Amino acid sequence: LAQADDGERWAALETLGCKLSMTPSAEDGAAAFVSFQVAVVGAAGAGKTSLIRSASSSSADPNLTQEDEADGFELQKLTCSYNGLGVVMEFVEVPADDRYLPLLPQLGSAAACAILVVNIADPNCHADLSKRLAMLGTLPPCGLLVVQGSLSSSAAAAGEERRRLEPLREVAARWSLQLLRFESLEQLGRAKILQSVCGLVLRDVADKADPIHLLGRRVSRVGG
Repeated sequence: LAQADDGERWAALETLGCKLSMTPSAEDGAAAFVSFQVAVVGAAGAGKTSLIRSASSSSADPNLTQEDEADGFELQKLTCSYNGLGVVMEFVEVPADDRYLPLLPQLGSAAACAILVVNIADPNCHADLSKRLAMLGTLPPCGLLVVQGSLSSSAAAAGEERRRLEPLREVAARWSLQLLRFESLEQLGRAKILQSVCGLVLRDVADKADPIHLLGRRVSRVGG
């Protein structure tokens, strides 16, 4: 995809939403089912794959978890229950290569939520985050900024970590992103990523998922 012409790139992106389609079973007992897309964006080594793996470990039904790949984009379909709703999320892991940056606006315009992932150990994490946010242009209706990793335990490293965190907090506030901080994979593994995403995307949505309450959220009802 990164070496294809622009027409081929856009055509490939248009297939992302249908690569992982599914209709949940009514046997799940949920009042209604909804689906939406989540774009996961970050530099190489930021921890995008680790975050998605952590989210998949809390998927409601591992039998419904599916992985796929489309032209370099890693796709993961996950399911959970939230406030009586059956939820299907399609996580799209965007390749870190700068050649994919021009595709970010279309992904941002399709996703219900964006997860920006950075690693605090990367001294360029703030600059890289700013670059990807600039390319996104307009963010989805809601988003997370996930800051992973840590420096050494020395006092000097602790001071440097605080200095690196401060501009990231400012970015989160400026772009209305909820900031989550995980210093280790163990902490990430205990995090309820799916519930955090649902809490942002489906806030104030009743268990009937009335279409009027889904307006502007980029969320669709699935099945009946």
